[in-house]
Amino acid sequence: MTVRALVAGSGWIRTMACAVGLCLVLTLSGWAAAAHAAEDEGAIKLPGYRDYLERHAGKTAGKADIVIEADRYAHADAETKVVDGFEGMEGRSLVTGDSGYVEWEVDVPESGMYNIEVLYYPIEGKGNTIERMIYIDGEIPFHEARYVNLSRIWKDETEIERDSEGNDIRPKQAEAPRWRTVLLNDSLGYYNEPLRFYLEAGRRTIGFESVREPVVLRSIRIYKAEEPPAYDDVLAEYEKRGYKEADAAPIKIQAQQPYEKSDNTLYALADRSSPITEPQHPSKLRLNAIGGDKWKMPGQWVTYRFTVEKDGLYKIAARFKQNLLAGMYVNRKILIDGKVPFKEAEAVKFNYGSGWQVEAFGDGERDFVFYLEAGEHELTMEVTLGDLADMLNRVDESLYELNAAYRKILMITGTEPDLYRDYSFEKLIPDALRTMAEHSAVLKQVSADMEALVGQKGEKMVLLDKITFQLDQMVKDPDANVAKTFGPFKENVGALGTWILTVGEQPLTLDYISVMPVSAKLPKAEASFLRTLLHEIVAFFLSFFSDYDMGDGGGKREGELEVWINSGRDQAQIIREMINDSFTPETGIRVKLKLIPEDALLPSVLAGIGPDVAMGSPVGDPIQYALRHAVVPLEDMPGFRDVAERFHPSAMVPFEFEGRVFALPETQSFPMLFYRKDILHDLGLAVPQTWDEFYRLIPEIQKRNMQIGFPADITGLQIFLYQNGGELYDTERSRTTLDDDLTIAAFQRQAELFTTYKFPRDYDFANRFRTGEMPIGIADYTIYNQLTAFAPEIRGLWEFTPLPGTVAEDGSLNRATPSSGTAVMMLKDAKDKEAAWRYMEWWTRAETQSRFGTEMESILGKAAKQATANMEALFNMPWTKNEADKLTEQWKYATGTPEVPGGYYVSRSISFASATAYNNGDAEALLDYVKDANDEITRKRREFKLE
Repeated sequence: MTVRALVAGSGWIRTMACAVGLCLVLTLSGWAAAAHAAEDEGAIKLPGYRDYLERHAGKTAGKADIVIEADRYAHADAETKVVDGFEGMEGRSLVTGDSGYVEWEVDVPESGMYNIEVLYYPIEGKGNTIERMIYIDGEIPFHEARYVNLSRIWKDETEIERDSEGNDIRPKQAEAPRWRTVLLNDSLGYYNEPLRFYLEAGRRTIGFESVREPVVLRSIRIYKAEEPPAYDDVLAEYEKRGYKEADAAPIKIQAQQPYEKSDNTLYALADRSSPITEPQHPSKLRLNAIGGDKWKMPGQWVTYRFTVEKDGLYKIAARFKQNLLAGMYVNRKILIDGKVPFKEAEAVKFNYGSGWQVEAFGDGERDFVFYLEAGEHELTMEVTLGDLADMLNRVDESLYELNAAYRKILMITGTEPDLYRDYSFEKLIPDALRTMAEHSAVLKQVSADMEALVGQKGEKMVLLDKITFQLDQMVKDPDANVAKTFGPFKENVGALGTWILTVGEQPLTLDYISVMPVSAKLPKAEASFLRTLLHEIVAFFLSFFSDYDMGDGGGKREGELEVWINSGRDQAQIIREMINDSFTPETGIRVKLKLIPEDALLPSVLAGIGPDVAMGSPVGDPIQYALRHAVVPLEDMPGFRDVAERFHPSAMVPFEFEGRVFALPETQSFPMLFYRKDILHDLGLAVPQTWDEFYRLIPEIQKRNMQIGFPADITGLQIFLYQNGGELYDTERSRTTLDDDLTIAAFQRQAELFTTYKFPRDYDFANRFRTGEMPIGIADYTIYNQLTAFAPEIRGLWEFTPLPGTVAEDGSLNRATPSSGTAVMMLKDAKDKEAAWRYMEWWTRAETQSRFGTEMESILGKAAKQATANMEALFNMPWTKNEADKLTEQWKYATGTPEVPGGYYVSRSISFASATAYNNGDAEALLDYVKDANDEITRKRREFKLE
């Protein structure tokens, strides 16, 4: 039976519940509401784990050791299924889905602080990290308990193979699930020890709420986990037992060949920076390292297996490169056979250096010694923040409080304070000034602590010192300095959030790991001058005979498909690697991928030297090329109908003309409503579902000197137009509807927001939303990526939701929204159109788009999440169930805008009319542009012989 069947088959539970009687259903419903009441009240801003520990500072560690069988749950409002003997595990286990809540009752014999350990199996899902919320007695005890992660397990599907040119091909990544036991930890890594929960003696409840991905639970253990002993104590025990240095040869473990790993992006890399990186070749591509900027987030781990021939004491060394975090060090937790051998191994430092280094694991003063028995062992290296964890935690708390202080000032002064007004800040916001003084002291201490750790005043401390100086000046003389420095204060608070992200990343590249006798000499970190020179000479000579095409070089060869991409170099590199290890092995078609500037395609096509396939084309390009007979229609290609079903119908609209289809959508995005949960909660405001509710919200926000965001371009007009059943063009697409009643009404409603209600026209939504200056607004849903990546201080305090809707005659809501995106198209000069189509079909597959999105996030961070047009791929990305549901709801109403000859003049006319209405208060300015827009469309239609 498949995992999906296990979860889906649980529908009989609900059916039986109904059969038992309505009373039971009502009882369970009442329990579920009560269980989540605490979340509704407290999830806006829960106390942090630091505060939780301080409140329970006098509580001792619990002495009980309790194991809860997962199948013996007390209540569940989720789809669950009890299975017996699942994947070789004796006993009964519980299958839980990607949403819902499960609760267990437990009798605690003694009050105390306990750890929670979970035995779980990561079943098939979307390939993302498993995420759960933890409840104690129906409440989430602290903020960090809302984000508890259980990692998946990945392996290389095959050994490293080579292509016909002799270059290494990166193995595909495959899930390798197994039963795994973990203690619950902070997902951000701000606390190095496992999370502790206070449990009173008596009957308690433990609840898990699914946020992301399904999982099978076997048991939950509640106990006080033992702390690793100190290294000195371990050494003393070694001496007591008479352990001696192992008489054995060194064992070299190639880092690019791990046994297991936590993420599918932790794959082998090709490093050419040193001739002694293993393996290496002067002209061929060799996969010889792992990590880099793909291995930098707390909780990511890599495991290696190795065998020692003799018992004894060993040291473990690594050849590594840490050249990304300048002036700092990174940390790794070291586990031997699944356990941290001693306290100091919880955070082994790897210092910054411009090149490769070879060092044994140690504390900077001595190399650590490990006792290993003969046989097979596992070595795990896990990203951890080490000593930096507490500092980042303190700065994160300061950032949140300083943002709150900023909003209090904003509510008094507005966005542009009057420098000549006496605001009497000390009387109006004394609490905010005390907060600023308190956190100035906190940031000063963090700067001093960081300098002590690093050993020098580095660039990471400069921002902290700058902010503390400004805070001191504002607190010292508020009336003289608060209004004057309000703008820089906002910028510095934003920069502090970026600082947290930068310092919290721990990138490290490994070449190999060596397990060697204690007295063995470490290998050299870099090649000698002569060896380096010889390597470079040979590489230079072979470069005349080798193909180094990695996206933008080399000439096109016979039978090779040429693809141009209008994007960034990182994107091109990822696609190149995917082509090499997926598309070409599958189809036998070689591809030359070329990275081009935005304006290079058109002149190349006109000159007859264009590509076979163009990727990343703006939404308006395919029809413009089609009008000039420069692209190939696709509707007659084999399997086109099946390919088209991958997308929402609205995504295809801009690429259809005169009954033909000239491109496939790559990305599709649309506006959604973003809102700050904490601010709306404080103001007692609800999220608007209709435009009437939206308009009632406006004065409540504005009277506190805050703003609302709304699109000032054609997008804003389209929202009102499409929700009322209007279109931008007539059915023949031969004229605009700018003079139709629906369009004029939509334009007037949009203009009213900027004239009557004084909405800002030009603003940075993400930045204003982050600070709370704009707590609600309509923006493209891809802003989610930016906020997730660059606003960690408001994590959990905001959401996005479908747009306010227009109430239809039948009472339903029309939440129609315009959509846009990019396309991939086949140029007319493509010699092998079948090969070009196969590439387009491959590129738009769900698995291809999902992998590309994952790769982008691993390199560029969460801000690079792909807005893929493939519906299945979008929901395979790491959205929570709640987020995916809201995206699905809004996507139902996505509306495509047709592309027509001369259509560029329509958006230009709307932009001009909008500016005129804003500057002159002329709500009917749109009518002045109707004739010119229609004349331009007619002129273009005649030019292309369409009439």
